[in-house]
Amino acid sequence: MSSRTLEKRIERVERALKAKQVFAPECICFPANERPFVAFQVELKMAIALKCPLHGARFKPPKFQIYVSKWLRDKRWQLLWTHYSEQYRKAWFATFPPDLWPAQETMEQQRLILKLKDGTKLFA
Repeated sequence: MSSRTLEKRIERVERALKAKQVFAPECICFPANERPFVAFQVELKMAIALKCPLHGARFKPPKFQIYVSKWLRDKRWQLLWTHYSEQYRKAWFATFPPDLWPAQETMEQQRLILKLKDGTKLFA
């Protein structure tokens, strides 16, 4: 069997598994029907920057970002456990590990700052 034929067979198997929502253990891609729910541009940039070791880009970035209110930003960490799949959580925690996130929102010099649990500050 040629390497080209083998590649095509692997691609077909991957498409079939993806359609059934079966992911490889080392895959950290977001499911196609569950895009990352980020509240700030910096979070989106972080999610885009992290690549899956198997597939590269983990999701298709949105064309625009929708404002997320404070009450929903506060709830989204609780919603991870009730509204999203196991693969989504795996992809989410790859970008936003629980030992650093959720970040605390503070205002400094009239700018919103995200302060991570280790003390790192990010401009929101």
